[in-house]
Amino acid sequence: MSANDKQSICAYILINIKLGFTEDVLAKLKKIPGITSVAVITGEYDVVVRLETDSLEEMHDRTLDIHVIDGIIETTTSIIQKEFT
Repeated sequence: MSANDKQSICAYILINIKLGFTEDVLAKLKKIPGITSVAVITGEYDVVVRLETDSLEEMHDRTLDIHVIDGIIETTTSIIQKEFT
């Protein structure tokens, strides 16, 4: 990798949402810079988002943006160490 190549820091964020808040939360998540995917899922969590940032500091700032969305109960953030496509 050359000095000009920039590698993103990516994470999956699993989110639990209060009943009745899903549509509002989804709309707000879609506006957060760096979120590349939003999916409603089944199971323990309600939504999973993929977040891509240029630094851990920016990752922290974006997760704080998510935490303050009204209707979000809980989040779990998992930073991707290695990904296979």
